[in-house]
Amino acid sequence: MNDDYITISPHFNPDPYRFRTYTVTFFSTPIITTVTATPSVVRNWLFRVLRLHSIRRHRLVVGLGVQWSPYSSLAHPPAATLQLCIGHQCLIFQLLHADTVPLSLRRFLNDPRNTFVGVWNHRDIAMLLRSEHRLSVSRVVDARNVAAERNGLSPQLSMEKLAEILLGAPDVTKPQRIGASNWNDYRLSLEQVQYACVDAYVSFELGRVLQVWNW
Repeated sequence: MNDDYITISPHFNPDPYRFRTYTVTFFSTPIITTVTATPSVVRNWLFRVLRLHSIRRHRLVVGLGVQWSPYSSLAHPPAATLQLCIGHQCLIFQLLHADTVPLSLRRFLNDPRNTFVGVWNHRDIAMLLRSEHRLSVSRVVDARNVAAERNGLSPQLSMEKLAEILLGAPDVTKPQRIGASNWNDYRLSLEQVQYACVDAYVSFELGRVLQVWNW
C-alpha cells in the first residue's frame, strides 16, 4: 500500500460476529470502515450514511469495489465482498456469508441518481450479478474514461497512477498477494480490510474530483 501514509487500527468490537469496525487512515484522512455479513448492519449503515449526505442526494458519488477468491473452482467466480465508500465511511459487505441482501441496498444500487465509481470495474458488475444474491447496479462509471475525456489522461492508467495525478497521493500500491488472497474467509485480515477500504475510498475520491455525477 504505502505504510508511511496508509494505516489501519481495529476498534473494540463487542459483537465481532455481527460486525467489526476499523479506522483506515489514508494520508491523514480517517475512514471509518465496517465489515459485516449481517443484513441489518448493512441497512443501518446505509440509512446513517445517506442521512449524513442528504444534501448531495441527487448527485451522490459512491466508491464501489468488489473482491473475489482466486481459489474458486469456477471459471468465472462470483463476488465475495462488495465495498461501498461515501465520504469517510466505508462498508465491506461479505456477500458469500450473507443470508440475504436488504431491499434498501438493492434500491440504492439501482437508483439512477447515484453514480458508482471504480477503476477497471467492468468485471465487478458481472461478478455481482453472478453472486448468489444477483445484485445489479444502475449507473456505473469507470474513472479512467472520465479522466481521459476531461483531463486528457490515458484511459489505460491504473488506479495507483490516477491517485497520484488527481489526488496527490503518491506510491499508493495494491499488493497482488493481498488482492489474490482468500476473500472467502469470514474473518478478513487487517491487510485485506485496508486493501478493500482503500480501493473503494480512492474510487470515491476520484469520482468526487472528476465530478462524475454530471458525466
